[in-house]
Amino acid sequence: MKLLVALAALLFLLELFTGPAGLDPYVIQEVRLPRAMGAVATGLMLALAGLLLQTAIRNPLADPYVLGVSGVAQLAALASYVGWRLAEVPYVGYFAGSLAGATVATALLAYLARRAEPLVVVMTGVLMAFVSYSATQLLLLVLPPEELGFIYVGLQGSFAAYPAGVLGYGILAVALTLWLIAYLNARHIAVLAHGEDVAAGLGADVKRASLIALLVSSIAVGFTVASVGPVGFIGLLAPHMARWLAGRYRFDKVMWTAAGLGPVLALVADLAVKALPRETPVGTVLTLVGAPAAAYLMWRHVGKIRG
Repeated sequence: MKLLVALAALLFLLELFTGPAGLDPYVIQEVRLPRAMGAVATGLMLALAGLLLQTAIRNPLADPYVLGVSGVAQLAALASYVGWRLAEVPYVGYFAGSLAGATVATALLAYLARRAEPLVVVMTGVLMAFVSYSATQLLLLVLPPEELGFIYVGLQGSFAAYPAGVLGYGILAVALTLWLIAYLNARHIAVLAHGEDVAAGLGADVKRASLIALLVSSIAVGFTVASVGPVGFIGLLAPHMARWLAGRYRFDKVMWTAAGLGPVLALVADLAVKALPRETPVGTVLTLVGAPAAAYLMWRHVGKIRG
């Protein structure tokens, strides 16, 4: 864990002090610092959301992006803006819309996980991702062209969209608070991986642990999507890499390793994006690594079911 923290700190400094503008104090303060903070906050929240989803719905392929949670959150956030902008619907806020969408999608997956096979849950999530993406593109058509520029950046998934100032620090504080809540309930959440009946037999407060896992993962995804847009595969990669590094599988035994890996993955991906000739969504880099990893995990999972 100490090595991961040191690596994350080194990558954070590289984000701050490298770039075409050199060591210009204004650029560091107003451009690079919010972007680096966005990578850290996003890495923390997506790693936690992925770990919680994989534990609570007992599916190793669970990831907020792959299972459509991020897509539904994005659609709900955009719908809240469009409704306020064009139809004079009371504005509930981009963050509130994103949180509502993430909560609904996560609750649906949790409901299915109790009643269907793991592959059914995965396929439902993938369908949600496709439908929400298509609905989002259609919803953009009703907005005036002059408003699409700044909205498009946030919809693609970019740490450059992370808000500066008090709001940015507030989102990072939310990320740390969510990890604290998960830590205080880690043992109860960990036994959810064995199923609700076994967890209850082991003395866990199943309803409370399930509710916390649902709410914390939803809040994490909601804040991530509202601040930087949908970012894929960190929620899948960080938990599995943490298990591999720690040599353990329980939530409470790998959570801190996952907490270190999330920001590391996000910072590495963003540094790779900044090295490209032009600005590219950070998800492009993460997909190049995450998609093959997801395919490998699915192959292993299907093999175990057949075996």
